[in-house]
Order: sequence, then C-alpha cells, then structure tokens
Amino acid sequence: MQTRHCFQLTIFSVFALALGAPAAQGPTKEADGKALPVEAVLVAKKSTYTLDLGDKTAKEYRRKIEADAARDAYPDPPAVDIVLELRNTSTKEIKVQVGGTHNTLMLKLSGPGALEYALRNRITPKFVKAPQTVKLAPGKSVAALVIKSLSYGYRGSGNRAFWTAPGEYTLKASYKTAISPPPQGAKGDLQGFVPVTVTSAPLKIKVESK
Repeated sequence: MQTRHCFQLTIFSVFALALGAPAAQGPTKEADGKALPVEAVLVAKKSTYTLDLGDKTAKEYRRKIEADAARDAYPDPPAVDIVLELRNTSTKEIKVQVGGTHNTLMLKLSGPGALEYALRNRITPKFVKAPQTVKLAPGKSVAALVIKSLSYGYRGSGNRAFWTAPGEYTLKASYKTAISPPPQGAKGDLQGFVPVTVTSAPLKIKVESK
C-alpha cells in the first residue's frame, strides 16, 4: 500500500500528487512537525476600489450579474492590482516553479456583496506552457503572478468573483506549484520537485461607491 504524506502550516497544505494522494483535509503536519519552506503572500499595489452600480441598487446590480451568468453572458470581473509572491521561509536555498499552464490560481472573495461563479461552456486554451524554475535564497521572494482581475481557476479563466456592494472585503489566494527539494518524507519526481498548494493570509480590500 502506498504511503501518503501530508504537510501543512496554518495556511499551507501539501498535495502529495506525485504519490497519487488526494489533498489533505483540515490542518495536518508531518510526523516530526517540520513545515513547508515556502509561503504565499498577496501584495496589494492598490487596496481601495470604486464600485459603479450605474442606476441600480446593490441588490439590483447583483441580480443582473446572476441573470447574465445564468444565460452564459458573463460580465467582466472587477479589475485589481495585486501581486502573488512566493517567499522562502527556510534557511536554505529552494527552487519553486512559477507560471505555466498547470500552476493554478484560486481566489476566495469574502464580504458584504461577494459573488462567485464558475464559467460554463467555455473552451480553455489548448496550448501547454511549461513553468519557470526560480531559485530562492533564504528570505527572498519571487512575484509568481500579477493578478489584474478577479478571474481565476484552471488556465486563469474558469471562475470569476465580484463585489456587488460597497464595504470591507477580504481576498485569499491559493496557488498550485511545485518545490524542490521535497519536504522531509515526501517523494519528488525525477527532477526532485513535489507538487504543493500554498494559501495566502487574507488581504483586506475596501470597495467604495462611485
């Protein structure tokens, strides 16, 4: 029987995909308590945004988005200016993979008017792009992804999120990538990488009426 290895800090969970294991459910650590050497950080280049409801109330605005989505007429999600960084929290150099087709970004928007949905009947691009491998010295970061809108999911286009009312929101990001060397007890691939998913702490966002 194949052994499964799961690792997690308070905001991280390792997906032992190289072993064919499912994602860990709930907080777990490896047997000796060692943690992942990388963390995800959302850096806001802009943290306050304007919501233009037009001549609608917040409730009417939300209903219109929901109605458009129901008939596959998807409106554009809000534009944002946020960078997702990966940071080496260990005392040794590590390698991380950034970009590429399969390094998936997922977002979770929470707040008074948060609305999320998955796009249907959309054909995602068929091209496959390999990720870039970046060496990170201890304490160093790399900008893994520039987030320009609340569009996310497989190949960056499977889901969208909206704010439909003014107020205080939080945004969390999860990023599927791979690191090397593998954490103790994990089995890497032929190049020594193991797939992981890192999840950021919540980023505060303020949305104001126009």
